[in-house]
Amino acid sequence: MKLTLASPLVREFIGKNAGNDAYRVIKCLSKGLTDEQISKKTRLEVNEIRAALNRLHYLGVIVYSKEKAARSNWYTYTWFLKPERINELLLDNLQEEREKLARKMEMETGYVFFKCSNGCEKLPFELAFEYDFKCPECGNPMSQQGDSRELKTIEKRIELVERSLGKLARNG
Repeated sequence: MKLTLASPLVREFIGKNAGNDAYRVIKCLSKGLTDEQISKKTRLEVNEIRAALNRLHYLGVIVYSKEKAARSNWYTYTWFLKPERINELLLDNLQEEREKLARKMEMETGYVFFKCSNGCEKLPFELAFEYDFKCPECGNPMSQQGDSRELKTIEKRIELVERSLGKLARNG
């Protein structure tokens, strides 16, 4: 289940959940570094680094140790990456997405939907019937949606998620 940090899955996951700066931060955390050392390596401002570190720590993908300087009484935080946690979160995220997509696919294939020509929200037959097949948003007549593009988009996304889950399983 171990992916490298260079994996597009990891990059997308970290970028989506902690921001693009956070991905730059974790790339340089192969060994423990302070926020100032990370700043030198990434060329990001220390406050940007600290914000990214906080988001990553909240996700649980990094941990820190702290030391108190004897003279100044200031604390120095050294940050360490937990790559196994990234993989766990990514696996959970992909499994959850697969379940949502399966429910959406079931909904798309199990119901007849109606939509107006303005592209407002589509409604299942029961709701469209309650509105006399007139769009509740704009008032235009609604017609049955026979478009299979939505299904194909869902199917493609399910395939992508399944492939990603397969990669995680093979790397485990």
